[in-house]
Amino acid sequence: MGTSAPRVLLLYQVYSDELGSSRPPLGTGYLAQALSEAHIPYDVVDMKLGHPESEVLKRVQSRFYEVIGVSVFTVGHRRFFDLIRRVKEVSPKSVTIAGGPHVTLLREQILRENPDLDFAQVGEAELSFVDFCQGVEPGKIPGLIWRKATGEIVVNPTDWLKDLTTIAWPRYTGFELDKYGGEMGIITSRGCPYGCIFCSVGLTMGRKVRLRSPESVGNELEYWYRQGRRIFNFLDDNFTFSADHVYGVCDQIEKRGLTGLTLRASNGVRADKLTREMLVRLKSVGFRSFGIGVEAGNDRVLAILKKGETIAQIEKAIAMSCELGLEVSLFFVYGTPGETLADIEDSIRLAQKYPVFKADFYNLIPLPGTALCKWVDENQAWTGQPMELLNSMDKNLRFSKDSGKPFFVTREIGYRERQLLARRLRSVTLNIQRKGIERMFERFGVMKYPLAWVCGTTAFQKAFFNNNLLRRASERIRFKQ
Repeated sequence: MGTSAPRVLLLYQVYSDELGSSRPPLGTGYLAQALSEAHIPYDVVDMKLGHPESEVLKRVQSRFYEVIGVSVFTVGHRRFFDLIRRVKEVSPKSVTIAGGPHVTLLREQILRENPDLDFAQVGEAELSFVDFCQGVEPGKIPGLIWRKATGEIVVNPTDWLKDLTTIAWPRYTGFELDKYGGEMGIITSRGCPYGCIFCSVGLTMGRKVRLRSPESVGNELEYWYRQGRRIFNFLDDNFTFSADHVYGVCDQIEKRGLTGLTLRASNGVRADKLTREMLVRLKSVGFRSFGIGVEAGNDRVLAILKKGETIAQIEKAIAMSCELGLEVSLFFVYGTPGETLADIEDSIRLAQKYPVFKADFYNLIPLPGTALCKWVDENQAWTGQPMELLNSMDKNLRFSKDSGKPFFVTREIGYRERQLLARRLRSVTLNIQRKGIERMFERFGVMKYPLAWVCGTTAFQKAFFNNNLLRRASERIRFKQ
């Protein structure tokens, strides 16, 4: 890289055939803001908005970028590395660097298997990426993965950011904000101390929950409020972890006069952290919708998953939330080692017991580094080559004909049984969601039934997730904006 500030291109690649997005990518937003604060010029291309690879390559050819950064997810990871290879072909002098959860999980393996990739970055990159772009020596950049002249791959030691308030939240300068839905994503914390056997958050974001100050969160909300935004989605993995933090954020919203908000927490919150007092307070400042990570329908399977909660706690939280008129989504996983078909019936019964908006059942995925992945390895339970299967997750998403393809099998539930189970659970999900949509359309009288039927079809939902005009219309109806 040259001595002057380089021109940087940030690419947010598409990992599935789903296009459109309700909000700009948060991680890319944080990186862009870090570059902006350091006065480093950059461009952003979010390929989820429909920008094809050919357009990206043409841009790279016509305008030289010294640094091209890509965030990589385990889902469909080959797409990301194929893009990097093609970028390198048309612009061999550009320096390519990859970050994101897949890199953090696999570390030096990323450079070893992808010779067209020059560098990679482990963990949080806001500060390290700026150092990199400013030409700091590779050996002095925390978390950087790089090659010595001898070909040896080095992974620099790193640590998690201790004070999230010290990094700037995204303003999304240079993003195509008008092409997203009306929602803005917010994070108020990072990290997770819990040990769920299938979850990689503790590996990619640390085991300690680190909180932003409520004042910092208030500043961000007020900034976008003044820009006309009213829908915010709190994307923390543990938003309700600290009651004091939750009340502090609520106080900031009230103190600043941010009225008429629709607030969500779609990533899910822990049931054991919810109290009636907290739910009432959240609702008072605009919270309307959130998810609860249930995972399983009985205590035996929850213990296997190391969830650290009981069914009694989970049911209490669901019941309180529904009684208060909050829109609740439930998240389940299926296929846990030791889980039987009878156990899954318990999950279905719980999903159908309360008037929730929806209940999603996820095909359990053994992500690298997790305890589940270790179990699958040790028991030789993969249904194919592990990285091939993990790459195929982009074909395993909600609308694919292969969405129920198992990654592994257990003694309790075999391959064919899992495929049939996936179809049944998809049907359960659609039926619960239709009822939730009927309640959403209650004011339309008998028309709520055909409207709910149409909106509950797979075809409509696929169109919805690929079309931001439909998203905005849904937001107006759903949240009475």
